[in-house]
Amino acid sequence: MGQRFFLESSPAPDATTIDLGGQEAQHLIKVMRAKLGEVVELFDGTDMEWQAEITDIRRNAATLRLLSSEVISREPSIELTLGIALPKGDRQKWVIARLVELGVQCIVPLTTDYGVAQPVEKAIDRLRRQVIEASKQCGRNKLMEITAPQSFNQFIERAEGQRWIAHPLSAPGASEHQSASSLQSTTGQTCVAIGPEGGFSINEVQLAEAQDWQALDLGSRILRIETAALAIASLVLLGK
Repeated sequence: MGQRFFLESSPAPDATTIDLGGQEAQHLIKVMRAKLGEVVELFDGTDMEWQAEITDIRRNAATLRLLSSEVISREPSIELTLGIALPKGDRQKWVIARLVELGVQCIVPLTTDYGVAQPVEKAIDRLRRQVIEASKQCGRNKLMEITAPQSFNQFIERAEGQRWIAHPLSAPGASEHQSASSLQSTTGQTCVAIGPEGGFSINEVQLAEAQDWQALDLGSRILRIETAALAIASLVLLGK
């Protein structure tokens, strides 16, 4: 796999060349110090992948000749959506990159009773850029979706497929629990809600159970938000 660059706009079906601009051109020209004649990979977030030769380099843009195109999917067979009360600061970008690598399909930033870092659109836009960077590195051709923030109530009402809420045995609220090993047998669409550092409130857990969500116990140790997210994604997606 060669150097990869993201296309904001897909080339027309009959196109023979394409111009690269913006951040991707800056990366190609100033970071990678690309040379004329080099062949790179291009992708547009829809499973399409192109091999392209650099034919012109300008100050802030480059032109590439399209050599070949192919639909290449590196998506897992399970469609995993995580509703996450995002952590603060740089921990957000770090966990998003790792979840892209693992193959998570969709992230829903949650507002919850005990949440501290309230998701705002400017921060969400930065995380979407992180999705592109992580996809370039790991080889995914389809971009992981980050939706607009949702309230916890909206998320549990709209989610489809198998639905789990991460909630330890030691915390009150749930009438029964499933162990983490249950995640390894999931198929198709799967949704998991991950709470803030203070956990979900009793009201939130009971509301989820009333909507047929299952409480999920991740063990006797208290996990940080990003650790819980990676553990869940690994159990569901690795090898799929």
